[in-house]
Parts: sequence; structure tokens; C-alpha cells
Amino acid sequence: MDAIEQQLAEIEQLKAKQALHRQQLAENRQRALEKKNYTKRLVDIGKMVLEILPDASSMSEVEIREILEKILNK
Repeated sequence: MDAIEQQLAEIEQLKAKQALHRQQLAENRQRALEKKNYTKRLVDIGKMVLEILPDASSMSEVEIREILEKILNK
């Protein structure tokens, strides 16, 4: 009986470990999705800036920031 009880205890430990790993995987997937969505948002905003500012592709980031600050802080 002790061997069977030992095996059952080991199985329960493995199940708990597996559940923890599944939870961690789900959290990692969620973080990756959030990061992907955030990156997409940044790219979309960058595309808007390039469409709105005529020479944005030849400007530095500092120049673009200054223009946006002037426009948005009116």
C-alpha cells in the first residue's frame, strides 16, 4: 500500500506542477499578445505622423517631437 500511496502522491505533485506551468504559459501568451498590440499601436501612430507631416521621413525624432508639442500644446 505504501508504494501505491507514494505513486499517488507523486502523481498529485506532477498534476499541481503541470497546472502551474499551464497557468504560466497562459500568462506568457497574454503578455505576448499585449506587447504585440502595443507595438501595432505604435506603428499605426508612426504611420499617421508620416502621413500628416509632409517631411517627417527626413526629420529627426527631436524635430518631429517639437512640431507635435507645438501643435498639441496650443
